[in-house]
Amino acid sequence: MKKRISGLLLITLAIFAIVLTGCSNNDGKKDRAEADIDWQMITPEKMKDVLETDDAADYQIIDIQPEADYEKGHLPNSISVPAYPVDTEELEKLVVDNADQFKDGDNPIYVVCPGGGSGAKRTISLLIDEGIDESRLYIVENGAKKWPYKDDNKLWVTD
Repeated sequence: MKKRISGLLLITLAIFAIVLTGCSNNDGKKDRAEADIDWQMITPEKMKDVLETDDAADYQIIDIQPEADYEKGHLPNSISVPAYPVDTEELEKLVVDNADQFKDGDNPIYVVCPGGGSGAKRTISLLIDEGIDESRLYIVENGAKKWPYKDDNKLWVTD
């Protein structure tokens, strides 16, 4: 009886190990969203203040929403880099290929993604790898989907 239970336990553990390692889609690479970075967040309220009071030359906004979502609405003066969810080599390359336009200066860079989470974190991780100081990089909390000022055409642009 004990041999049978031990055998079943070994088989179960082996299957569990195969499932955990075999179902990974990142070929063993750590998810950039889990990088050891001091993620800086900006609340929608503070982002609203930036948009209303700061000169657009004093900051940059990267919007990684898919192109169709960006066209439905985005923050004013944002630059579309439709790389969401930034989880493939092709989407990562899109961020890297656009990084040069954000390297100059020391102004803050605000990253907008649909939900204000993993996509923005992956984008920031790539931008840091491209030489942009992490102290300049901020995630807009809750992302574009929950932007509370969509009824104000000075704070939300539709194409």
